[in-house]
Amino acid sequence: MATYAQTEEPAPTMNVDLEEIVVSSTKETNELKTLPGAISFISPRMIDERKITSITDLSSIAPNFYIPNYGSRMSTPVYIRGKGERTTGQAVGLYVDNMPYLDKSVFNFEFLDVQRIEVLRGPQGTLYGRNAMSGIVNIYTYSPLDYDRTKVTLSAGNYGLFRVNASISKKISEKTGISLSGYNDNHEGFFNNQYDGNYADALRSGGGRFRLDVRPAEKLTLQLMANYDYLQQGAFPYGEYKDGKISKPNYDHPGRYTRKITNSSINIEYKNEKLVFTSSSGFQYFDDDMHMDLDYTDRSIFTINQVQTERNWTQEFAVKSNTENNYRWSFGMFGFNRDLRTDVVTTMKEGAISDILQPIFNNIPPMKFTITNDEIAIPGVFKTPAYGGAVFHQSTYNNLFIDGLSLTAGVRFDYEKTSLDYNTSTMMNLDVVPPGPPMTIKDTVKTNPAGKGSKSFTELLPKVALKYSFTPKHYVYLSIAKGYKTGGYNIQNFADIVEEIVREKGPNRERPRPEIGKELRDTILSKTIYQPEHSWNYELGYKGDVVKDILQAEVAVFYAKISDVQITQFAKSGQGRLLKNAGSAESLGIDLSLTANIANNFSMSLNYGYARAVFKDYQTDATDCSGKFIPFAPRNTLSLSAGYGARFREGFIIDRFSINTQYTGAGRIYWTEANDLNQNFYGILNVKAGVARGPLWLNIWAKNCLEANYASFSFTSSTSGNLVQFAQKGPPFQAGIDLTLSF
Repeated sequence: MATYAQTEEPAPTMNVDLEEIVVSSTKETNELKTLPGAISFISPRMIDERKITSITDLSSIAPNFYIPNYGSRMSTPVYIRGKGERTTGQAVGLYVDNMPYLDKSVFNFEFLDVQRIEVLRGPQGTLYGRNAMSGIVNIYTYSPLDYDRTKVTLSAGNYGLFRVNASISKKISEKTGISLSGYNDNHEGFFNNQYDGNYADALRSGGGRFRLDVRPAEKLTLQLMANYDYLQQGAFPYGEYKDGKISKPNYDHPGRYTRKITNSSINIEYKNEKLVFTSSSGFQYFDDDMHMDLDYTDRSIFTINQVQTERNWTQEFAVKSNTENNYRWSFGMFGFNRDLRTDVVTTMKEGAISDILQPIFNNIPPMKFTITNDEIAIPGVFKTPAYGGAVFHQSTYNNLFIDGLSLTAGVRFDYEKTSLDYNTSTMMNLDVVPPGPPMTIKDTVKTNPAGKGSKSFTELLPKVALKYSFTPKHYVYLSIAKGYKTGGYNIQNFADIVEEIVREKGPNRERPRPEIGKELRDTILSKTIYQPEHSWNYELGYKGDVVKDILQAEVAVFYAKISDVQITQFAKSGQGRLLKNAGSAESLGIDLSLTANIANNFSMSLNYGYARAVFKDYQTDATDCSGKFIPFAPRNTLSLSAGYGARFREGFIIDRFSINTQYTGAGRIYWTEANDLNQNFYGILNVKAGVARGPLWLNIWAKNCLEANYASFSFTSSTSGNLVQFAQKGPPFQAGIDLTLSF
């Protein structure tokens, strides 16, 4: 990845440019910069120049790496090399200061004091385990023992944008450092809801971060970190998608999403001349509250309110060799406990009752049944706890047989148990008119599906890689690795299941009263479970200086054979989404990165990815999808960047000047498994220019300068009684100004 020419902010106690920092891993037996695999580094300068404030801003920054903005921070799907997941679970893992984030609902948060980001593409199961099937994103924050700075940034822009960030990092003694940071973000939104005239996607968020680093002895380092993040936003600004045009949102029940996250972690590192021991302990709590108009129209048909409360505990121990010997090793243990409760209320409004439910009871002669409810609620409580553990090992032997040849081999044993405890119900009132003399009988129909089940998963995840180095900066590699994405239970399709119970077992000539027995409880469990996804992955790559100190290149060709592909589908009624297994697939493609340092103060970079991810053996109820592209992941990603920076002579009105441009693109993206709807390739141009005087930077910026009109997400819904295509429109042109004081 490129590091552009802009001068770093003044007054740090160390140079924070990534290329001048020794980058290491707590588990990896190879140096990260010479890793036999595809890895991209995002340096502090890139974070600043590209205005990277959250994980969605990283989209396309690395080859075949794509993160769409779905209009809500509730779900943050990450796709690498044609594979990802947009609902339950994930195929790409996220770690922040060595602490794993186990749920995509917390992936999209405000970045504070981020020192570097690593994107590892390809399966990372040996060292990272479950749900690292497509790759890993590692985020690291500054250590106050190495970085002494106070920084305040004020940002303002169109669409009511106003943001303030403030941080202080202080080394208070030779052995102790502390940092504090906070932010507040306000945005009135991009899209008006035609129904009420209000913005459908207004955002308010705020939070803070604390970090304490202590080095009581030369070989021992302790890190204590905690942060809090609060979010309140309008959400799901979906509009009807027809003839390539996306209408403005128009729904009668406002969509909104509120979330609170608390994280705390303790890292311990002991290092001597022979080994490095690390312990990473983490706790995460989050709760959120989501309201959505499930029919996305101005009619009263379906609504949903979902509340999640989750507590996660994680612990990892790792020890690795710390010598210059040819043989290097790493061992580790990992465990987690996840406690998740989801309370859901799906409500059938008058439109759903009259158009969907009442017709079920219309043709049951000789009785006549009339539903008298104004609305019917289907509440549910779902507990889906999970726990698991793993042991892993990796070895690297350098200069094997000949100088420059190295072999890396590793294996991980992973165990996980997940459970489902569900309790749902519904009740409706009926007027029953029997044959004979005119009379009406009041009746009530109740159904209460409740039950529990559990499922265990075990997996062995091997990896082997060969690397040959022509010189320290030129090498080729070949790797083979197994990928794994865990299974689990769907809960978002329970309203569909309850409706099906009423439809199939409810109405009869005597009295519509569904019975919930053991056989039906077993059927419900079988309809909600999905199995793990597996892959075998092969990669051939090259990294090196094509022209010494001027042009660097990285290229990788990959092939993945995937079985039991997990696919997200809407429930038949449109009320929620579910994950199901969909046969086999394959992904074949290429990653390409070029970085050119054309002059001392001018650099350029290109990152391109192509992934042909297609089903091999999969058939839906209506279509043979074999040979079709896997939906939601782009076939191509592209990032073109250029940066220029200059210093001026003493006494000039300004000290420094910089300008940076980035063009990113993605596509084609298919929205359906049948590939009958798609988003063509689209590109976004962003520009940032700034001047500095002493500790003060003034930057102006613009995003989507070419006003690209595209869909970042699209789906088909049948909740309105007809099949309708909806889409989330990408953000429009934005412009603003940043004022930063750093000392």
